[in-house]
Amino acid sequence: MIKLYDHPLSGNCYKVRLLLGHLGLDYKRETVDIFKGEHKTDDYTKLNPNQKIPTLDDDGFILWESNAILLYLANKHLPNKYISSDPKKYGLITQWLIYGKTSVDPNLAIARFYKKFLGEGNYNEDELQKLHTAGGQMLCTLDKHLSQNDFLAGDYSVADMACYPYIFLSPEGGFDLNKYSNVENWIKRVESQDGFAKMED
Repeated sequence: MIKLYDHPLSGNCYKVRLLLGHLGLDYKRETVDIFKGEHKTDDYTKLNPNQKIPTLDDDGFILWESNAILLYLANKHLPNKYISSDPKKYGLITQWLIYGKTSVDPNLAIARFYKKFLGEGNYNEDELQKLHTAGGQMLCTLDKHLSQNDFLAGDYSVADMACYPYIFLSPEGGFDLNKYSNVENWIKRVESQDGFAKMED
């Protein structure tokens, strides 16, 4: 049985739940309340020394880092569906997975954390503005790419699942997605995929 240690409000955890939904796999969710510091307990640290979520337990095989979990599950269950053995296609998927971690998540996720969880007056406004500037530039790049591509790496893949959550959630961080029509259309295409799981599911 697959067990996913996660939190319902985490975009990184949602990435994994997206793929699990597409794969139609049964799994058990174990909520780790990061707001109460449960990710820093001794028991959880034994599972994930990085003290972050998500963590996957697949019948005793422990794996952390959301993108690593995506690659593992896709390779194990449907290797030719959401990932590719073709070197060029795999390269593109990996490119966008890395882009998600280095360009999408740092700007959009942190802005969301400031606005949604810290609240007004509890964060540096100049720092938030920097995130909005960098995040806006990233969304412009993405919007241009999606003007000529239905999905990030050709066909729908783990690359889209990795980038979708924090882009979808970006309005919670103060971003206006109405400025990026191609990104909005991509979001709709992602949400129309078989087995798509809403964040609250």
